[in-house]
Amino acid sequence: MHGLMPNPLTKLSESTEEDEVLRSRKRKLDMEAESDSEQLREQLRLHLEDKRILNGDAGKRLRRDFGRLLKSGEEGVPMADVDYEIYKYINELADQYIELDDLLEQNGVSYSEALEQAAQFRKQFLCLLEKHAVRNQDLVVTCWDLMERIEQQPEHPDLQYLYFCVVTDFGLLNAVNAADRTEEQKIRNYFRQQNALRELTDFFQAQSENLQKYHALLEYLKKPRRVESGVRNEEDFDLLYHLTAQHAFLYGCKTNPVYEENLRALQLHINNDVKLKAVKPYIIFAVLARKTGMMQKRKYFMPNLKSIFQYQNYNIYKDNGKNFNQYASELELYDHLRRSYIDDCEIDMGLCDFCFANLSPLSEWYYQNCEPNEEIPMALCRKILHVMPKSFPYMLSYADYDQMNEDEVQLYSDAAKELLENMLHTAEKFLRL
Repeated sequence: MHGLMPNPLTKLSESTEEDEVLRSRKRKLDMEAESDSEQLREQLRLHLEDKRILNGDAGKRLRRDFGRLLKSGEEGVPMADVDYEIYKYINELADQYIELDDLLEQNGVSYSEALEQAAQFRKQFLCLLEKHAVRNQDLVVTCWDLMERIEQQPEHPDLQYLYFCVVTDFGLLNAVNAADRTEEQKIRNYFRQQNALRELTDFFQAQSENLQKYHALLEYLKKPRRVESGVRNEEDFDLLYHLTAQHAFLYGCKTNPVYEENLRALQLHINNDVKLKAVKPYIIFAVLARKTGMMQKRKYFMPNLKSIFQYQNYNIYKDNGKNFNQYASELELYDHLRRSYIDDCEIDMGLCDFCFANLSPLSEWYYQNCEPNEEIPMALCRKILHVMPKSFPYMLSYADYDQMNEDEVQLYSDAAKELLENMLHTAEKFLRL
């Protein structure tokens, strides 16, 4: 399993040992930067023409925004480490930077054609807003109007598209700070948004298709079924038995005959039902994670499979150390099962991933507490957060923001957080379990 480690943005201040590790990493990066500074400045000349810009007005805004962003979590990040986070961000930009000519060539358009496409995209967006009586007065008004329309018609494709446009906007649609952007920045923002919009809409389409399969499976499970004994697949059982027993929350199963027989019966039941076999990795995971004790202690235990296709809620925010290890071990089990059956043509891995991400808070717990690994399936709201610009929702101009006192900044931050939370809550209406 890759990446099951505390996320540095949420765990940064947990201990002095972590602080020392951070300082050590920062010193190493600083030393590397001394030899690479010329190349870095060239790569970032359109973003930060000189790293000394951090001491100017633009730099102050960058520091301020990063400080606000990093302190927005439950634990926050010490201000002394904001410079390090800025440096990481700058290096990420350097790694991602593409010359404009290369970017235009990749997209098969000229400079003027790209500007025209960006203008047309914005015009079509504004026309759709007008069609559905969504005001374009400012971002806040647009979002609240849009959420009200979606509440009334959550399945309307125009409203879903407008929502995805709003949450993937890098500054092309929202007029705030538009005067500060060059034509080149408009082009870059347009291409970035198109990529994000395509990624999000493709994901949503796949989720919609898997939601239909999920509902069909629920209907199938309501009917009584008689499963033939079928042929035993010892090779498959050996794989499952040794794969599952190596995970921490199932330690001891290798010497437990009750677990062995229960797992064998479950595997035989699944393998001889085509509908169940299609979601085998999820079923094995969910049964072992939810019915751990029963599988190890009760002889001849056969779980009610309808129950594992219902949402299981538990408090993912409670962390006493033991919970972290338990959740991490369960995640590793699903990831291991997923990798083991990924090439099996009888497995519908998309549906398995959909069930894993949407039928418990475990996926969301992972993305809140661990180093991101996009191979771990995510639900729609997490995908939105994944593609959404860090600046969302930008509601004020730089000039307005700079004139605010500390209390006003806090009110602004609270309002932005509330707006984001409500937008994510609205997205939940697109896919109803």
